[in-house]
Amino acid sequence: MTYQHRSGKARLYKQAGSAKWYMDYYDQFGKRRQVSTRTTDFDKAKEMLDEQMLVLKLVRENRLDLAPRSFITVEKAAQETIEHLEQRQAKGLKDNKRFLLKIIEKFGKTDIKKLKRKELYGVYNLEMSETMVRNYNRAFKLLFDFCIDAEYIDAKPELPESRIAEKNKRKALTPEQIKALHQRFLVKSETSKNATGKINFILLSLFIKLLHLTGLRYGELQQITFADVTPEKIGGVDAYTLVVTKSKTLPRVIIISEDAYRVIQFVKIQKNIRGLDTIHVFSREPGVFPDFTNILKEDRNRYKDWYKANNVDDITLYQLRHTFITEKIKEGKTLFLIAQHCGTSVQMIEDYYADAIANTDVNHIFSNDQFQSALHLKGLMSGADQEEPDGDDYDNDDEE
Repeated sequence: MTYQHRSGKARLYKQAGSAKWYMDYYDQFGKRRQVSTRTTDFDKAKEMLDEQMLVLKLVRENRLDLAPRSFITVEKAAQETIEHLEQRQAKGLKDNKRFLLKIIEKFGKTDIKKLKRKELYGVYNLEMSETMVRNYNRAFKLLFDFCIDAEYIDAKPELPESRIAEKNKRKALTPEQIKALHQRFLVKSETSKNATGKINFILLSLFIKLLHLTGLRYGELQQITFADVTPEKIGGVDAYTLVVTKSKTLPRVIIISEDAYRVIQFVKIQKNIRGLDTIHVFSREPGVFPDFTNILKEDRNRYKDWYKANNVDDITLYQLRHTFITEKIKEGKTLFLIAQHCGTSVQMIEDYYADAIANTDVNHIFSNDQFQSALHLKGLMSGADQEEPDGDDYDNDDEE
């Protein structure tokens, strides 16, 4: 039993031993197709054949495109956004790249056209610091702006309301915790059989010590050079100054302790022995800096029992800067002096170190004029006022 389509170019028929109807036609490429309608109902099979022939007619008239289309993934779009930012050397590239990579990690294989407000709740339903929210907002804006320019999407989705987490109380580390971390990587540098590992571990050991002794941010300390450190006489007293050139704020000149100076000189000796770069203090080779945050994380994940036993299982490198600030407050140093040294604001210190301030007997602040005069007399000012950092003073090593 057969049925000839009115176009004369297709038919319905039944195969021997089957009650179901089959379609017999030629597709848009001229290839013969014999396809089951999966029904025994003639009227339904006839309707399916009519629909198929109509589709083929529209295709032949270029009114319908049946070619499979590959979609643009979030990963591809975000990587292209990063490349675009790198070519432009856009401001804030490091943080923007970091959060675009986080977006890839979360939504990488998703069609960029399907990344809508509903999907974005996967990020914005999480409690985040104000800084993280700002970074995510900026990264999504850069991504969607690029995709509109590239004609990957027609419009930007609206970003959901964020959930701002309460500001966590930062914990200062104890001398025992700092010593345990420092000693751990010093020992690992001696026992490691990997040449790169040996270098990474000894540099991290000394990096930990200097973060605590100087109160610098991770990125600031990472970029210092041996030429930035100078012994000199200030008011007839031996002192050591450090020029902080790479900073979230403006460059500044600070005084460091003799212990900190000796650590830096020890690094230089070790690098000379190993034939390493002696321009930057913490480079493994010219322009190559170990990722100390990741080294610490990997070691902690691998040796959880040791970290737990030494009460350092949840620490971050940022806490060493926090410890420095807390100790200086408890020593009675003025908040303005601490803020100037650390390249931050008095407001930030008051916001995050209220407990330490409340528990010290000396809680006074020089006026700007008084302190500026004192610094000029000691020759410590670099000639530029300090610019206040973002609202919260977290560095970008691992505070999320």
